[in-house]
Parts: sequence; structure tokens; C-alpha cells
Amino acid sequence: MAPSEELKGPEANALPDTATLPAELAALYLCMPPAQLADLRKSKRPEKGGSTGPSVIRPIEGGPSGPKDPVLYQLGTLRDYAKAHTAPSDFDTVLNSGMLGWVSAKLPFFAEREPRIKRGKRVLIGGAWDRADPLREKRFIDLAKGRIRFTSLTCAEAATSLWADTASHTAFAEKGLALLKAETQAIEASLAATRDLAAASTPDAAA
Repeated sequence: MAPSEELKGPEANALPDTATLPAELAALYLCMPPAQLADLRKSKRPEKGGSTGPSVIRPIEGGPSGPKDPVLYQLGTLRDYAKAHTAPSDFDTVLNSGMLGWVSAKLPFFAEREPRIKRGKRVLIGGAWDRADPLREKRFIDLAKGRIRFTSLTCAEAATSLWADTASHTAFAEKGLALLKAETQAIEASLAATRDLAAASTPDAAA
């Protein structure tokens, strides 16, 4: 992602409520796909009438807007929305959907700006969807200022990437190893049940 110049407001390094984020980073902050955030905007347009969906997150009011004007969100509004809507996000659902989600659904990860090795492998810093990460807001500052980037990967791809620190990589990879163990155990149990069924079906067993 190209460095963003949209993080604005007094004392922006502290991410105050008055800072603003472009739509792409606002969606990332809320742990939802950009298309979902765009749908929320459309659902609250005056011509659509009242909406039964989530409360609208209003773009920052400015001068005359045009089709190419960026949509900006005030960070305080995003924080209020996140507190009011604590249901599992799409990203949470992916993480809890088992091995299928682990190997197929893409999630955003914070990554170092430049690859460390010649073959260009990503060096990951953490999950951009991880709202429990105490460094998440600091990383949004770094992201908005172009010091780091985010990249979309499946969990399986992330687990086989390089990470900036061993503890984060280990904690994340253990989730995949646990899923793989559960899948292996389920397959082994099914094979054992098939063997029992086959044994019970033989003439000798019937006798």
C-alpha cells in the first residue's frame, strides 16, 4: 500500500479522536472488508430512507465533493461504532471456521515495509484484524505514515511466512497446528470406525 497522507488532526501521533482515516484504513480499523463499509455508507443515503442496519459512520464533512474525492472518517466516530458493535467480525469468523478458513480466506496482516531477504519474502508483524493486540493503534500510526504496510494473506500463507519476532509467529502458527491436529484426529477416528464396520460385516464376525 502506498504511504497515506490522510491521517490528520492535532497530535496525530497519539491517534486522537479528531484524526481522520481514509475508507481503506477505516475498514481495516473496524475489522471489516472495504466493501462492507461501502455498503454501510450506501444504506444510509437519504434517498434510501431509514435503515435497519448498523448506525451509519458518516464521512467527514468538507467542501463540494466530487466522484474522486476521498471518503474520510473521523477516528472518534470509528471508535464509538466499534464499541457499539461488538459482535464477531468477518475476520473473527474466518479464524473460527476451521481448516477451510485457515487455508482459503484472506486476512490483512501488518508487514514490514521492505523484504529483508533477496527472494522478497514478507516479514509479518502481526494480524491487522487482531483487536486484542495492545500495539494495534501504534501500528495504525505507522501504517498511515508509510512506515509499515499491510498485506492480504490466508492464515496458512501467514504461518509459512517470516515474522519479525518468534513469539508472535509461534502463537499464530500454534492455532494452525491445533487445527491440523484436530483434522488428523477426526480422519484417524473415521478410519477406525470404517475398520470396525468392515470387521462387523465379515462372515466370521457374524458367526
